[in-house]
Amino acid sequence: MKQIIYRMAVLGMAFCTTACFDAEDENFRTLEPISFNEVSATIDVSLGEELVYDKLQVESELPVTYEWAYGKPKASSKDEYAMESIEVISDKADIRHTFNRVGTYLLRLKVDNGESIVYKYFTLNVNSGLDEGILILSNDAEGDGALTFIKKRTEDEIAANEQEIYPDIFASINPDNPLKKGTAMYISDYTSKEIQYTSLLVATADENGTIYKLNPKTLELYAVNRLGETYGASCVEFAGEAASSAAYYVLMRGDNGHTYRYDLFADITGERPDATAAGLVTHATTLVYRTSATAKPSRKPLLYNATTLFQPGSGKVTSRSLAGYDIVNLCSASLKNLTYVLFRSQTDPKSYCIKSTTGTLAAFKDVTTFTADAVNMDENSIMVNSKNSSDVYYSYDNKIYRWSLTSAPPATSKLPLPDGEIIRSMATNFMGTFGDDTQETLLYVATYNPERKGEKKGSLYIFRFSDDTLVKQYEGICDDPVQVMYKYRIS
Repeated sequence: MKQIIYRMAVLGMAFCTTACFDAEDENFRTLEPISFNEVSATIDVSLGEELVYDKLQVESELPVTYEWAYGKPKASSKDEYAMESIEVISDKADIRHTFNRVGTYLLRLKVDNGESIVYKYFTLNVNSGLDEGILILSNDAEGDGALTFIKKRTEDEIAANEQEIYPDIFASINPDNPLKKGTAMYISDYTSKEIQYTSLLVATADENGTIYKLNPKTLELYAVNRLGETYGASCVEFAGEAASSAAYYVLMRGDNGHTYRYDLFADITGERPDATAAGLVTHATTLVYRTSATAKPSRKPLLYNATTLFQPGSGKVTSRSLAGYDIVNLCSASLKNLTYVLFRSQTDPKSYCIKSTTGTLAAFKDVTTFTADAVNMDENSIMVNSKNSSDVYYSYDNKIYRWSLTSAPPATSKLPLPDGEIIRSMATNFMGTFGDDTQETLLYVATYNPERKGEKKGSLYIFRFSDDTLVKQYEGICDDPVQVMYKYRIS
C-alpha cells in the first residue's frame, strides 16, 4: 500500500512540473498599469474648512475605483506608511471633506482597476492657523509680557499677503490671563503608550510665580500653575524632560536655586529635593542627544553650578565635578550622546581643559588642554547646536562665535549684528521628535536696542548654519526679548 501511495506522489509531482514548464511557454497579457501625474506630497487644509482636492489625475485604460483614507502615523513602526487607525473619507476621484481635529496625518489613496491596485500617500496638515513659526517672549519696561508669533506661511498665504507677525498672540487668544514678567518657555511633543504630553509652557516671575500651559497647536490655555503660592519661587529656566514610573515631567530651576518638576500629564508641580540637596543650581539647560542623523532626539535635563554637573534621572541624581577646576560653559554634541565641558583651573586662570562626558555623566574623557590669557566665553554664553553641523554657535560680549567643541574657543566672532543690538536669546529651528535631515538649518538671534526708534525695541535676525549668512531680519517687532523659540508643528 505504501508503495502505491509513493508511486502516485511521484507521478503527481511529475505532472505538476510538466504543467509549470508548459505555463512558462505561454504568453500572458501584462496587467493593466495605473499611473499618476506629478503633484505635491503635502496637502494643507485649515481646521473646519472643507478640503476640496482634485489635483491628482489617474491614468488607466480600465475603469477604476477609489478609496481615500487617512490616519495618524504610527510612531513606533518601522513602516513609514503605517497608521494607528484608518478612516475612509471618499470613494470618488476627488476629496470633499471637513476635518475637525488639528494635526499631521497620513492621507492614502487606493486605486483599483480590477487588474492592478496602487497606493499613493500624502502628508496631510490640518492647520489651526498657528501651527508653526517663531515665538518671542518679551517684557516691556513695566514688566508687562507679550508672546510675539511670526507665522510660517504656506505659499498660498504668502501670495495672498496674509498676516505673518502677531504682536501678542498670548493676549489675543487668552485675554483674561495677564502675562507679567515672562522668564522662560518650553515645548514638548512627547507621546508614550497613547498618552500625549504635548505642551507649551510659559513661565513668569509675577507675584505668584505663574506657569501657563498652552495647547502647542492652537496656543489656547490648558492649565495655570502657581509655583510661588506653594514654594515661594518662580521658574527661571526650564531643563529637559524626564520620566518616572508614574509621570512624565519637565525639570525647572527656581530663582532660589532649588529644582522643581512640572508634571505634563497631571499639571502639578513639585520640588526635586534630591536634586536640590545635591547642590544649589545656578544654570539649567536642555541637552539634545541623537545617536544618528535620523534618530529621534532625546532631550535630557542638565543642571549645574560653578563646579558640578547634575543629571536628574528617575529617582536619583548623578553628579560629576573636576577637582581644582571651575566650569566655564558646556554644550552637547549634535550627533553624539556626549556633552563637552570647558573648565578653567582654580589655581592658574590661564590653564584650561575640555572634557567630554556621557548623557548620564558616567565618565569624563580628555579632549584637549590649552593655555590662554582669557577665552571669549563665560557662564552667561548662550550655546546653540544643530544636528546638521558638528559646530555650535555661542554668544559672548554681544558677539556670536562658532565653536568646534573639541578645541579652544575661537578668537574672532563669526556672525555680524547691526551696531547697538544686544543679544538676549538664541535658538535653532529644532523640529522635535519628527524632524528630518533637511531641518535645523537656521539660527535665530533675538536682540534688544534701547536706542531704536519706535515703541518696540526688540528684533530678530535669522542666519543659516551652513554658510553663516543672514537670511532675514525682523526689526522693531517686540519688547525686550527674554527667549526665542521655534514652535515646530506638532502632529
